[in-house]
Amino acid sequence: MLFPVTVYNANGKIKEVISKERLHRRHWKIFQNNEGNYTGAGKQRISKELKTKLDLQFPEGLKNSRN
Repeated sequence: MLFPVTVYNANGKIKEVISKERLHRRHWKIFQNNEGNYTGAGKQRISKELKTKLDLQFPEGLKNSRN
C-alpha cells in the first residue's frame, strides 16, 4: 500500500506532494525495467578489492565452519 509523500526543501517548506497514483506508476515502471535484469538465484559477484580484503580477514573462509 502506498501513501502520498510530502517532499520538503532545506527551509522546511513543502516543495512537492507526490500522489499515491504517481508512486504506483513509478514503482511498476521500475519493476518492469528491472525484471529483464534479473539473473535468478546465481552467485553474487563481488569486486576484487572486496574479495582480497575478506580473504585477508578470513583466510580459512567457510571451509571449516561447515564441518
